[in-house]
Amino acid sequence: MFVIPKKKLLDIPVTCLPFEDQIMLMMRWAQMRTSKAVCLANVHMLMEAYRNSAFANVLHKADLVTPDGKPLVMMLRRLGIKNQNQVAGLDVFLNLCDLAEQTGTKVYFLGSTNEVLTKIKSKLDREYPVLQVAGMKSPRRTSIKEILRGTEQELIEEIEQVGAGIVFVCLGCPKQEIWMSQYQGKINAVMVGVGAVFSMYAGINPRAPRWIQQAGLEWLYRLLQEPRRLWRRYGSTIPPFLYLATRQLVSPYKEKLGRARLQRTPRNVTVSLEAIEDTHTKLGKILVCQDVITRGDLETALLEQKDRPDSRLGEILVRRNLLSRSQLKFYLKNQNIRFGDFLIDKKILNRRSLDKLLRLQHNSNKKIGEIVLEQSILSEERLKELFVEYYTRRKGLFLATGEEINQKEKDIDLSSWVGNIMVS
Repeated sequence: MFVIPKKKLLDIPVTCLPFEDQIMLMMRWAQMRTSKAVCLANVHMLMEAYRNSAFANVLHKADLVTPDGKPLVMMLRRLGIKNQNQVAGLDVFLNLCDLAEQTGTKVYFLGSTNEVLTKIKSKLDREYPVLQVAGMKSPRRTSIKEILRGTEQELIEEIEQVGAGIVFVCLGCPKQEIWMSQYQGKINAVMVGVGAVFSMYAGINPRAPRWIQQAGLEWLYRLLQEPRRLWRRYGSTIPPFLYLATRQLVSPYKEKLGRARLQRTPRNVTVSLEAIEDTHTKLGKILVCQDVITRGDLETALLEQKDRPDSRLGEILVRRNLLSRSQLKFYLKNQNIRFGDFLIDKKILNRRSLDKLLRLQHNSNKKIGEIVLEQSILSEERLKELFVEYYTRRKGLFLATGEEINQKEKDIDLSSWVGNIMVS
């Protein structure tokens, strides 16, 4: 069954999804008001977890651990996740505020100081005038021991009563991650640990220019902003991280060389894509399946469409504030994506190499999957994984858990489906 893909970095499972996919997943949870914890991981966080097994367990328990730091993105790409980009804190914050404003999702801000929160509120009023701010609170300073005792029941009840779908938590690492883990399952909202984002957005510590971000030197920019606070942290985390990261990246090379030799052996594998070609699912069913809208919302929108046949279902849902335009574009792309374009999105192929494969397909009447195997572009196992991901995207089941799929699509058996797709 396809689940959220992850790759272990220093034994911590980091989510391997492009930025847009992770944002849409957070937003789906927020609209459902599902209790989830999202950790935005950087070098400091991974080293904290490496040195502290209790904190490592917190990250293992989190629903998403995004690659916030550029070094983590570079590691994932070296480990084969070619399409991974940075899922940085401020970008997550801005995109979720934008989507929350468009969909009427309430947002709660927890942490930092009253001065910073006041500046954030003033800026939000200018940039997101329709955003529903459910509340803002600068809590008293608490120790990790106090957090683990679960003494903030009054605050939890307040967040529940205001109906927030997103809670931005700014308590600093590792305190904010421990706080979210402590109340995972008790706060019916997506909790996102944003660290220094509040002070960045408030304009106190501005984010590095784009060219510095792209060069992977944002850490140096922050160090120059706050040398007294950060020099010790960076000095104790960056050198050991470089050593551990290098060790992890170098160790699999012999194994990869062995697999490459095996892949040169011709395989007699038949790949059939007929089932995939029949998997196109209507947009409304996809959105209901993903819990983005309710069945009642869909029926109401379909009735409106009958009265106005020139209107498209997606436009009606956007007009009713049940869906943002960004979400509509995302789900339509997944609904209509072709397998070749899917491989380009995954950065397994580029446009030129796909065109070459399509020419080979035309001349041989073979399937793309067969040619990919013959050319040793992918292993058989990896191709099967991609087929399943592609199928779940087309069916609207992307990132749904096995339990959700069993409830919504009881007739689907992906294991037997993959068996029918690839016959040795």
